Amino acid sequence: MKKIAIIVFIGLLPMLSQAQSFAKYEDMKDVDAMVMTSKMFKMLAKVDLSDDNPEAREYLKLIENLDEIKMFTSTTASVRSEMQKDVESYLNSNNLDQLMRVKEDGKNIRFYSKSGKRDNYVSELFMFMEGEKEGEPISVILSITGEIDLSQLSRLTSDLKIPGAEELKNVENKS
Repeated sequence: MKKIAIIVFIGLLPMLSQAQSFAKYEDMKDVDAMVMTSKMFKMLAKVDLSDDNPEAREYLKLIENLDEIKMFTSTTASVRSEMQKDVESYLNSNNLDQLMRVKEDGKNIRFYSKSGKRDNYVSELFMFMEGEKEGEPISVILSITGEIDLSQLSRLTSDLKIPGAEELKNVENKS
């Protein structure tokens, strides 16, 4: 019985460590981190808007269905190298489909997703960007989870000033 428990634990260990692979960046000195949870989205969704603004209602509907947004950025070479390794490991073990790659203005941006319950929806949108911002090397990891409507997503990321947000306008057509 002990052997079975040990084998099961060893089998689950990669999945457990993978879930923590990006959490470590929250406390690193050379990483800027932003994490928004479902509680924040639910609080924002309760904002009372007039019924005559359908665009605002659609926006609130989008954020109400989000679980979490995590974004980590760094300009430190050693951290950027670690980010690259963790992203490759994450992509190899999490069944994400590549949506698109963009290489322009000194930036390499890759978008991935997990299928959602409906067409044009995904359960996770993942982006990794390597490049330069204001002449300085930078890496950005972005993960958005929940029931994500791709047609509304570029607006949210633009409002949050997320690097690569401009390229997200093209993701809807690639899904």
